[in-house]
Amino acid sequence: VDDTLCIPTVFISYTGEALDYKTPLLKALSAVDKAAVEVCRLFDPKVNKVYSYLGWEQEYFLVDQALYDARPDLNLTGRTLMGHESAKNQQLEDHYFGSIPPRVAAFMREVEFEAYKYGIPLKTRHNEVAPNQFELAPVFGETNLSIDQNLLVMSLMHRLAAKHHFRLVLHEKPFAGVNGSGKHNNWSLGTDT
Repeated sequence: VDDTLCIPTVFISYTGEALDYKTPLLKALSAVDKAAVEVCRLFDPKVNKVYSYLGWEQEYFLVDQALYDARPDLNLTGRTLMGHESAKNQQLEDHYFGSIPPRVAAFMREVEFEAYKYGIPLKTRHNEVAPNQFELAPVFGETNLSIDQNLLVMSLMHRLAAKHHFRLVLHEKPFAGVNGSGKHNNWSLGTDT
């Protein structure tokens, strides 16, 4: 990112054990391909390859930098550990169906613009159920590439949130009483025919 070239790579010990997360993924994709081709050939003998596709959805919270800095628990753990629940949680559904605040929309547009520079085709952006919770999602892609793109987008989001005077919160359950942020992984298999 920025002026650094990041090259996804694999690390293997001298005894052959994987020391990274990429190698197990590649092995799993190969195993799925092999098993799925066997099944597919029962119906179509021309199938030679099965591809795994992934469409991730990244949920996140944006908190104003000053409000975040005023909370030692948020600063230290990325979530709230004490305090009262919000007076207005998610029961009114006005956030999910409401318009995106202009400052947040500016952040989202810049994330999309920067992601396109890296070849990441972000397609969807919208409010989520909890107050100040949002989501973005790209076009489906091959699983191996899509995972790398998700990691890069999360890094971009952290950097650009600071530029817009926000703190990005990706913790699964940062606030009591409201939905947490998840990463939905929609996947499918496709053949070469």
